[in-house]
Amino acid sequence: MAVITLIDFTRGNITKQIAVFSVPLLFANILQQAHSMVDAIIVGRFIGGSALAAVGISGFIFVFMLAIMFGLATGASVLISQFYGARQEENLRRTVSTSFILLSGLALAVSILGAVFTPWLLRMLDVPSDAFADAVVYLRILIVGNTILGLVYNLFAAYLRALGDTRGPLYILLVSVVLNLFLTTWFVVSLDLGVAGAAWATILSQAFASVLTYLYAIKYAPVLKLSGFAFDREIAKSVLKYSIPAAIQFSLTSLNTLIIMRLVNSFGLSAAAGFTAAARIDQFAILPMSSISVAISTFVAQNMGAGLEARAKAGFRSSFWFMVTIGLLSSVLIRFFSGWIVSMFVDPTAAHAADIILIGTEYLLVIANFYVLFAIFFAFNGFFRGAGDAVIVMILTVTSLTIRSVSSHMLAHFTDLGPVAVAWAIPIGWALCSMYCCWHYKTRRWDGKMQVRIKCDEETQAAEN
Repeated sequence: MAVITLIDFTRGNITKQIAVFSVPLLFANILQQAHSMVDAIIVGRFIGGSALAAVGISGFIFVFMLAIMFGLATGASVLISQFYGARQEENLRRTVSTSFILLSGLALAVSILGAVFTPWLLRMLDVPSDAFADAVVYLRILIVGNTILGLVYNLFAAYLRALGDTRGPLYILLVSVVLNLFLTTWFVVSLDLGVAGAAWATILSQAFASVLTYLYAIKYAPVLKLSGFAFDREIAKSVLKYSIPAAIQFSLTSLNTLIIMRLVNSFGLSAAAGFTAAARIDQFAILPMSSISVAISTFVAQNMGAGLEARAKAGFRSSFWFMVTIGLLSSVLIRFFSGWIVSMFVDPTAAHAADIILIGTEYLLVIANFYVLFAIFFAFNGFFRGAGDAVIVMILTVTSLTIRSVSSHMLAHFTDLGPVAVAWAIPIGWALCSMYCCWHYKTRRWDGKMQVRIKCDEETQAAEN
C-alpha cells in the first residue's frame, strides 16, 4: 500500500509495538492538555479567579459543541485502521474524503449556531455573575475561530494514528504548545488583552498545528490527501455505523459534564475555579491510560481487519495489566502532589485563593483513590471499539457518566460533602461499568461486529501468533 506508516500492528513484537505507538501518543495528549492548561494557569494567576472559572466553564461548553465531530472522527479512524489491516487502499482513500466532507459541514453549522447561542448556553449553566462576561467573550471567540481549525488538526491526527503514526502529530503539537505559551503570555501579560487574548492565542497556535498536520499527512501518507472530494454513500454508511455511537457517546458524556458543572457552579465562584483546576490535573493523571486505550483500539482494529483475533486479544491482555499498573502509580503521585499542583493555578495572595486551592485539592485527594477502576474500564473500551462493538462503548460510557451525574446531585443534596460530592460519585460509575465489561468480554458479545474483515489461512495465522 502506498502509505508510509510507523507501525503495522499485524506483525512483529506485540509489546514493543504498543509501547512505540503509545509513548508518542501519550506525549501528544500531554501536550494537548498543556495547551489548555497554559490558558488556565496564566489566566488564573494574572487575571484572577473569575477569569479562571470563565475559561474552565467555556472549555467544557466548547468540548460539548465539538463532541459530535470528535465522535465522527473516532468512527472514521477505526474504519481506516480496518481498511489498512485488510490492505484496501481505495476504500481507505474514500473513507478519508467522505468523513472530511461530513465533518466540514457540521463544523460550519456549529460555528454559526454556537456564536449565536453563547450567552444562552452560559445562562443555562448558571455561571457565576463575576465570570459571565469573560465567559461570553472567551467562548464566542473560541467557537468562531477554532471549530474548523480544531477539526482539521484532530481529524488528520486521528487518520495518522489509525495508520500507526503517532510521532508526526506529536512533534507538530509540541511546537504548537510552545507557540501558544508564547502568545498567551504576550497577549495576556504584556498586552493586557484579558481572556480575549488567551482565546486568540489558542486560535493562532491551532491554525499553525492544523496546516502543518495536513501538509505532513499528505507528504508521508499520500493516501490521506484530499483530492476531488469524492463522497461515497456506502462508505458514509460504514463511517456512520461506527461514528454515530461514538458521537452520541461524546455528546452525552459532554452533556453530563455540563450538568455536573452546573451543580458545581451553584456552590459559587471558588468551587467553579477549584473544579476547573482539579479537572485539568485529573485529565493529566488519566492521560497514560487513555493513550493506551487508543493504542488498544488501533491494534485490535488492524488485527481484526486482518483476521488475527488471537493476536488482537494477546495485545489487549498485555495492555490491560500495564494500564492497571499505571492507574495505581497515578493514584500515588496525585495524592502526594495534589495541593502543590492546584496552587499553580492561582495567585496565593488573591481573593478566594485559599478556598479555590482547598476545593481543588479535596477533589483530587478523593478521585486519586480510584484510578485503577478507570484503567480497567477504558482498557475494555479500547478493545470493544477496535473490535467494532462501538455501541456497547457508547452505552457504557454514557451509563458511567449518568451514574456520576445522578450520584453527584444526590450526594450534594443529601450530605454535607459540598462540591467534593462530584469526586465521590465518579468511581461508582467506573466500578459498575467495569464489572459489566468483564462479563461482556468473557461472553464474546463483541464478536461479529467488524465492518471490515479478511480471512487469513491457518499458516499465516500461526506465523503471526
